[in-house]
Amino acid sequence: MLEIIMKMQIDHPFLRVFLSRWPICLAWGIATLGLNTAKAADMQLTLQTRDPATGKIVLANENVDPKRVGVIAVDVWNFHWCKTATMRVDAIVPRMNKALEGARALGMTVMLCPSDVVDNYVGYPQRAVIFTLPKVSVPAVTNVTCPPAPDPGGCACGRERCAVNYGWDGMHPGLRIGEEDLMPDTQAEVYAICQQRGLTHLIYVGFHTQVCLLGKPMGLKAMKSAGLRCVLARDMTDAHPGYDPARNFTPDLNTEQVVEHFEKFLAPSISFQSELAKIGKWDSNWVVDPVRITPWGTRMRPHLFEQPITVTLTAPFQADAEIRYTLDGTPPTANSTPYSQPLIFTNATNLRVAAFRNGRAVCLESQGSFVQMSPTPPFPDVYIGDVKPIRSVGFGHTYGGNVRYSGNTRRPQIDKSNLGQNLRINRQVFQHGMGVHAPCELVYEIKPDYKRFVALAGVDENLISISNGSNLAKYPSVVFKVFIDGKEAAASPVMRILSPAWRFDVEIPDGAKTVSLVAMDAGDGSREDFADWTNAGFILKAGR
Repeated sequence: MLEIIMKMQIDHPFLRVFLSRWPICLAWGIATLGLNTAKAADMQLTLQTRDPATGKIVLANENVDPKRVGVIAVDVWNFHWCKTATMRVDAIVPRMNKALEGARALGMTVMLCPSDVVDNYVGYPQRAVIFTLPKVSVPAVTNVTCPPAPDPGGCACGRERCAVNYGWDGMHPGLRIGEEDLMPDTQAEVYAICQQRGLTHLIYVGFHTQVCLLGKPMGLKAMKSAGLRCVLARDMTDAHPGYDPARNFTPDLNTEQVVEHFEKFLAPSISFQSELAKIGKWDSNWVVDPVRITPWGTRMRPHLFEQPITVTLTAPFQADAEIRYTLDGTPPTANSTPYSQPLIFTNATNLRVAAFRNGRAVCLESQGSFVQMSPTPPFPDVYIGDVKPIRSVGFGHTYGGNVRYSGNTRRPQIDKSNLGQNLRINRQVFQHGMGVHAPCELVYEIKPDYKRFVALAGVDENLISISNGSNLAKYPSVVFKVFIDGKEAAASPVMRILSPAWRFDVEIPDGAKTVSLVAMDAGDGSREDFADWTNAGFILKAGR
């Protein structure tokens, strides 16, 4: 166009000056436009690393186009064998949802990676599209080495440790799955997405930092070795936990140590919340974080204890807030008892806790359930297996007193699990008892010489013998009850797989006619609710 204008014979001084300088002006305008466009499109990340020798924090800024960023959420599972770890996932999901919502709005690619349960999402378009990706070879660009990360063992319940099982069968039900999200599983699948979309940076969120984020095939170490710029979101992760209140070692401290390890040896970290706040994608008035409880028992998965326990409350993202709690079942307010040091519980306790700043709630309420175990009862003189029940109903359909048992369940089994295996509760095998599937009721006539009913009752754990309970161990949840003449005399809390057996020792009043042993589902359905009454029976009156 300039050539055409120059050929035109227009004799005007201003025009001659303009045309002589037009190429320079045009170049400057294009450069300025490009610069302004880059500033508008890019976001500036504040990257935090640490000197490996001294641990001193080093900050650096890096501009990146959000459309070249992927966010990878690793193992945001719906269950963990440690109940406290399960609840700590639950605690971060609300803030993670806000972060992923902001990431999507900025054009980042969100990848949800639940690793070993990813194929439970067959049929989801987010998973199906992965198999249309071109096959690519993953280069080995960087040899990533690092000392072993701190790993205290994975249970944050302290002295009353949880037992390992693989019960998760999907992602946390509260985690929002976006329509355009992707569900890769392997290093090659993630790399193919990065190649296809021109991604240069990966921000990692998820659990459990030093195990899953580090070691999984789509994890930080694997993708860094392929040449991607990998960053850890330190406010959207939680380490494989541990808890020792005697030395002030908490899951929060454990996570801080693991994050510092990453910053020294593996990758920089960011505060995802702060990065989104810089560009108006995070509202400081949002209340998304519950107060964290350690150990964290709940009504559906109570913390059972024998000796006094120490309970720690924290609000790591609201460090200046006042934590306040109640023990009488009422909701906590800004005037409730202030938390100043770990609490010691010696009896069954229902805890409710929240955090406040200037009278305003800045944390979501949390609840904790702690149940003290009674002493182990003696062995019975008469086992229930040696007494014929006057009523026996189980999991199935009942017609005129006859039961059609459901699926692969059976009528109550004497001295065996409901499926004919050994009676097993809390890693212990019992010789005597009754194997049932909840809901089930066994009614026995009380003989004049019966003084007390005793039993150890719990979830049968034979399913753990197959793939460590993969996909199933989260489901069994049973409440055991004892009725005498139709009135409830004793009840267990919700019992779960690998929990200690609940201890029944019930006095039988003179003149009582019947005792009913009930196993019922805990209100979440009866899937896999196989249950055992073990060492169950009657103590006789003296001299009988």
